Amino acid sequence: MKNWLKNLLFVIFSFVFLGAGIIIANIFIHEKGNPLKDPNFLAEAPVDTTILNPSSSIDSTDGWLGDTVQVPEPIVRIPKPEIKAESIKESFTDASKHSGDYDVVIGIFGERSNANKQIKKLKNFGYENAYSYTKSSMDVVSAGQFDENEAKKVVSELNSKGFDAILKRR
Repeated sequence: MKNWLKNLLFVIFSFVFLGAGIIIANIFIHEKGNPLKDPNFLAEAPVDTTILNPSSSIDSTDGWLGDTVQVPEPIVRIPKPEIKAESIKESFTDASKHSGDYDVVIGIFGERSNANKQIKKLKNFGYENAYSYTKSSMDVVSAGQFDENEAKKVVSELNSKGFDAILKRR
């Protein structure tokens, strides 16, 4: 076959397929609507629809009695609990009230509630002088301030109880 004839047949078949595609698209748009102009194109139609005839009165309930209405479940929003200022301040004391050259630090926390939990644990283990202070927007929790020998004993004791205690010179 000659080269020009092959090209001519290719062009003819291309136009035929293009025309068939346009016809199918027009049928689709006529049946389903234009997806480019209708923002709710993919939204599902309600399952049970009632069409009102112009001849029927608006007050008529014929055909409606016995219908059920599905009401979606309400969205329940649970409010966050309020944190009272007194409960936050009770565990956070001023570091200047404690004495000793060494601080036994057991953690640095980004959330004050986690620091309060650690202070409570320390107090349950008998470290009544446990406190925390804020440094660079982080809460540092300490078991207390001690002299050097006492601080070393406290660090080893806390490490044996599962804390990650370190010794920090003030």
